[in-house]
Amino acid sequence: MRRLLTLATMVFLAGCAAPNAGSAPSATPTGVPQPSVTASPTAAPSEPIASSSPAVGGIVVDGLAKPTVDGLTVRAKPGTAGAQLGTIDAGQLGFVVAGPVSADGYAWYRLSAVGLPPNAGCEPPVRTTPFTCPDWLGWVAAGQPGGQPWLEATTLPCPASPMNLEALINGPASMGSRTPLERLACYGSSSIRVRGWFPKMPDGGLGGACGGYSVAWLVCQNINYNGLVVSESAAFDTWWLKVTIDPATGVTMPPRGHWVEVVGHLDDPAARGCAPTNMEDWFGDELTCRTEFVAESVKPVAGPY
Repeated sequence: MRRLLTLATMVFLAGCAAPNAGSAPSATPTGVPQPSVTASPTAAPSEPIASSSPAVGGIVVDGLAKPTVDGLTVRAKPGTAGAQLGTIDAGQLGFVVAGPVSADGYAWYRLSAVGLPPNAGCEPPVRTTPFTCPDWLGWVAAGQPGGQPWLEATTLPCPASPMNLEALINGPASMGSRTPLERLACYGSSSIRVRGWFPKMPDGGLGGACGGYSVAWLVCQNINYNGLVVSESAAFDTWWLKVTIDPATGVTMPPRGHWVEVVGHLDDPAARGCAPTNMEDWFGDELTCRTEFVAESVKPVAGPY
């Protein structure tokens, strides 16, 4: 099975967000004046267009953003007619997937929740107003035209390369571990150098199958056991980073039970081919594939940095 991030994006595949001009008060962020119902949209609600104006508040695609107000509506399409999926409150992080798109007088951004930390989950029932589980996906309005911003760019501390695996995975103690999308926001497609322990396989080995993808080597992480852990004493499945290898590169893993240094990158170009061959626009898999760490070189080393 794919990771929780993929499962979440499957659920909210057409997700979106924003305040509702001239309709139910619940669609408007708490404490924010209702936008004028006479505002002239730049396009009909059914025909949103890409905005030629600069990004709002420094927001950039593949970066992070967060609401400045409570109750910001997440919608299934960019526009006030888009179905309401839920709301997000001030400070909730989102990964910027697309935008800005202009519709109904607002600039809209498609955001994905940053996902779940490793070994974490959300217990049902999951609230949507506001979302209590970081697995939503949708469109949100950036703010009132010429008025208060409802969305702003933000960043996280990112350790510099080269680094040990623990530094890559673990954020500051007050923030908890970094999720794959947070790492993607940190490094994009830049090469980084990471050292970790390559553990031996559990007794009896592992198994699994995966098919139906044009780039199965990047999609099928359920059968990828090239996982690094933070120390020699760490359990096989604890705080690990999977090293994904494109078979066309000829890169191989060294023997297990050693420290290794991997030079690799996220956001591999092959991620754009992560849709199953029998489906169209499988956005969730593409976004998840972009977070996979693809090796450029691997070598054994004496120990961590």
